[in-house]
Amino acid sequence: MAYETSEELKNDMIMLQRKVVDEGLAVLVVFEGRNERVQESIINEFLNLIDPRIATYSHFTAEGMRDSREIFKTMSHEPAKGKIAVYDRSWYSWIDPSRSDHSGLFMLIEELERYFADNGVILIKFFLDSDEVRKSVPEGWMTGPKGTFLSDDHKYEVWGRKSSSKIISGTTTAYAPWDVVKVDDVLKSSEVVCRTFIDRVEGRVKSGYPRTKESVVPLYDNPREGLDLSLTASKYNKKLLKLSEELNRLQAKLASSGLSLVILFEGWDAAGKGGSIKRVTRALNPRGYYVNPVAAPTKEEGLHTYLWRFATKMPKAGHISIYDRSWYGRMMVEPIEKFCTEEEYGRSAREIRTFEKVLSNSGCIILKFRMEISPDEQLRRYNARAEDPTKQYKITDEDWRNREKWDVYEEYIDRMLAATNTPYAPWIAVESEDKKYGRLKVLKSIVDALSERLD
Repeated sequence: MAYETSEELKNDMIMLQRKVVDEGLAVLVVFEGRNERVQESIINEFLNLIDPRIATYSHFTAEGMRDSREIFKTMSHEPAKGKIAVYDRSWYSWIDPSRSDHSGLFMLIEELERYFADNGVILIKFFLDSDEVRKSVPEGWMTGPKGTFLSDDHKYEVWGRKSSSKIISGTTTAYAPWDVVKVDDVLKSSEVVCRTFIDRVEGRVKSGYPRTKESVVPLYDNPREGLDLSLTASKYNKKLLKLSEELNRLQAKLASSGLSLVILFEGWDAAGKGGSIKRVTRALNPRGYYVNPVAAPTKEEGLHTYLWRFATKMPKAGHISIYDRSWYGRMMVEPIEKFCTEEEYGRSAREIRTFEKVLSNSGCIILKFRMEISPDEQLRRYNARAEDPTKQYKITDEDWRNREKWDVYEEYIDRMLAATNTPYAPWIAVESEDKKYGRLKVLKSIVDALSERLD
């Protein structure tokens, strides 16, 4: 149902959108409320004043939030620079109304919203406070079959009178404040939403919000300490076969478990990441895994926050995603090569812990491998590659330059591990001086982690 909007408001919305495009602003507008039909009507009016060429609309349901990949759509649908994203429901669908204590979840939501704000996204949150305004909503939108877009998508207990007050007060911050709109009339309330939207965007552009300087600090044990690089494999083929068979069995159990698995590999150049990944994938059904090689961000990826390109590739329930390098570039190569600012590096550990906590809470098992070799062994492998025509493509001038910065990388790696070696996303340091020993340790670590959760 369409209403007539004043020419003044239309023109103001047009000018605001030009600013979004011209200045490369990323704007995320979240709508929550207790009345589905009212919310749909107001969002529709809002969208009618947004140029569809710069806008995206996403609807998130409580049912959908049970799947890890669906949860990460709240991150993967974020706006690019010069775009406006509209969320009909959001991460607030994570809230379980049967629980009384949501303090931990509120903290996680605050950290996620802080990530968006710190990385340049203007976040605007509307709560549409309405009870009995159905008379102003089209009759055909009142009810609908479950499973269609006409059905109620939320448990009313989440946004009941008492619970909504608790949620709003518990998740209002300087970087993501709530704007509560009392809905008595859909047209008037839609105009209030649009005016508030304009004011919020212009206010953030003008003044931003106060930030505190952060640094990467050690919070956990460093798994590199005490490593013995002299360890070698015995009975390699026999152990490899046994571990591979066990991994294949556990993958079958994972497929129907409702859980998912993320495995990421970081390590020195020539430390054996590729060889270990091959031994893992040889044991797996190819229908259930995907390998993600990570390189420099593309032009499109550069228009988003830095974790966006990873959020778009999260595994669905029962599946495995393997990363050959990962989001930890933000804590190593990016600060060393000045691809990110000191401020961005300083908050990276907190942001990555939040990212991985969201992943863990969604039912994902996370394993992070750090492949370790000595400088002498790396040099030996570099020289071997340079002399082998079939492997010369693996060695580049950049590899030699990075080798000269070994000591610098050591410092950043130790800080990274000690700041992100969490119980829900642990680092496993792998002694890979002997490649075969390293491969067996990787396989055994995956088997042990899956067995603990699935057997």
